[in-house]
Amino acid sequence: MSSVPPPSQSGAPPSGNNKMYVALVIVLLLGIAGIVAYKFSGGSATQPTPSATVVASVASSAPTANPAIDDVPPPPPEIEAGPAPTVVYSGGTVDPCAYNTCNGNVSVGSDTERGLQMLARQTRRKCYDPALANDPTLQGKVMLKMKIASNGQICSAAVASNSMSSTSVGECAARMLQASGHVPPPKGGCVNLDFPLNYVPMGQH
Repeated sequence: MSSVPPPSQSGAPPSGNNKMYVALVIVLLLGIAGIVAYKFSGGSATQPTPSATVVASVASSAPTANPAIDDVPPPPPEIEAGPAPTVVYSGGTVDPCAYNTCNGNVSVGSDTERGLQMLARQTRRKCYDPALANDPTLQGKVMLKMKIASNGQICSAAVASNSMSSTSVGECAARMLQASGHVPPPKGGCVNLDFPLNYVPMGQH
């Protein structure tokens, strides 16, 4: 008589395989549950949020101003040199005596000539008459070299020649004429002239 194994032993799978199946089913269920949860949540749970460190890194990559360079003032603008300044006097005009070439003239009977004759009479009273009181025979001719500007200013007066026995009268006359300042303006601009002064005692003209 042959022996047959009990049905419970011949049809049941090994216990180790059952545990593996159970674990696989649990993993599948968990995966399905995760997918369902993701669908219901709209996927917002897994979206990455902005990180402060990313913003900081972008900001740090931008060029920064150098305070040492920003504090340096810009160089002053270059100004081109203009023409040489003109000599200006207190009156606000160019010195009329600065001209070297003079083409003016003093004609007989002109206002300039009459102004010079008036100054000559003053030199007689202030320079010749006092000297004549000390020497009644003193007489002679003094030639003054003068420069008169276009505006009538007497720029210079100096003794060019003197036939008198005393030099003091001529020197006194030259100082007086230059110190007098002005005469009526000559025609044609400034003028260089020789101005004669004849000194003789009164009544001997």
